[in-house]
Amino acid sequence: MRRILLIAIALFIGFNTVAQDTTANKNENKVKLSFYGDINPQIYADTRKVLEGREGEMLFYPLPESLDANGNDINAVPQLNMVAITSRLGLRIQTPDMLGAKVSGLVEGDFTGATGSGINMLRLRHAYMDMRWTNSELLVGQYWTPFVVHEVMPGTRPLNMGAPFHPYSRVVQARYTQYFGAIEAVGVAAFQLDNKSSGPLGGSTEYIRNSCVPDLTAMIRYNSGRLFLGAGYNFLLLKPRTSLVGFDGLTYTTNTTFASHSTTVFAKYQFDNWSLRMQAIAAENMDAHLLLGGYAESQLQYNTSDNSYYYNYKPFGCYTMWVDFGKSTGKWRPGIFMGYGETFGLDDSVDGWNIYGRGKDIHYLWRVQPRIGYYLSKNIQFFGEIEYTVAEYIEPYRHNVGNMRFILSAVYAF
Repeated sequence: MRRILLIAIALFIGFNTVAQDTTANKNENKVKLSFYGDINPQIYADTRKVLEGREGEMLFYPLPESLDANGNDINAVPQLNMVAITSRLGLRIQTPDMLGAKVSGLVEGDFTGATGSGINMLRLRHAYMDMRWTNSELLVGQYWTPFVVHEVMPGTRPLNMGAPFHPYSRVVQARYTQYFGAIEAVGVAAFQLDNKSSGPLGGSTEYIRNSCVPDLTAMIRYNSGRLFLGAGYNFLLLKPRTSLVGFDGLTYTTNTTFASHSTTVFAKYQFDNWSLRMQAIAAENMDAHLLLGGYAESQLQYNTSDNSYYYNYKPFGCYTMWVDFGKSTGKWRPGIFMGYGETFGLDDSVDGWNIYGRGKDIHYLWRVQPRIGYYLSKNIQFFGEIEYTVAEYIEPYRHNVGNMRFILSAVYAF
């Protein structure tokens, strides 16, 4: 791994050197390459155990009470950790115009690993090419999922980026945007990779691959500079199983699919040096986007008319909304993030069914997260945040738990 990392750094430095040479070259075939990145150490402390990933840096919500023989809460354990895995390396690429479009690309990685077991290993964040015409744009590659609206992202610094109130996922996609002045129409066909839907095999891309239908999103957006707003719709089709074992112990093929539907509205308003961002989502089965949700799978069913076996499916999800208010200029940059989420779709009709996804035992969540940033220069910044998250659990009994996370971080950008 160390050799791979050294080779990657050497290649990036080499590309940067080539960029200087090609920029100086004035012929029409020039290629511009620019290397960038940052070093980002973070230290964080929690007042209790939390549902988390990547050594605790990816925080979702506090774990429920778990009482020992004396009635003490096993999960009421403070924790402290420090990592630098979100440090990034990136390469921007510009090539000559093609088919009348401005052509560019980007490759970016960090060290969070594709899975928890791969932490500290280089993983791909973004890798795409972009073709921009006067009134349209085509992006192909790995980039933020469409419900992560880049212009309306929270101003928080931790890895969770507001999850599970704000989605967090990158997908491989083909994204087409048509511009009508200030109005933008967006269509996206995407596939899962690092972030996967849950199911009988655990987290896997096989369920969407089996369906032969991409994860489809349509959006309409309005951008006047000061005001940015829009709405979107997502359609997800999964086939959780391609075979099953019947009551007779024999294996049969199955072709059952089911659909999930999600919607979002979002807005940003910029005034003076302040910005207000907000988003609301009604999400079905979007656990692959790090929201609450998933689906229920019935007990095995038998159809006597054609001697076939099958499962029924029912998606569940969450209503979530968040607001972020922050200052965007100056050395001191205060802000606050607030989020609320509530599950829906699970009732007595799915008692005894298999449940796949995240949050089946949660009624609601809320979070308040004030922050302060100090920009010593464009290269060096320091941040402090307090993230207080409360969860109401309905299983094994109804109760509330809260966690306070304290975060200090630094960024050295280059």
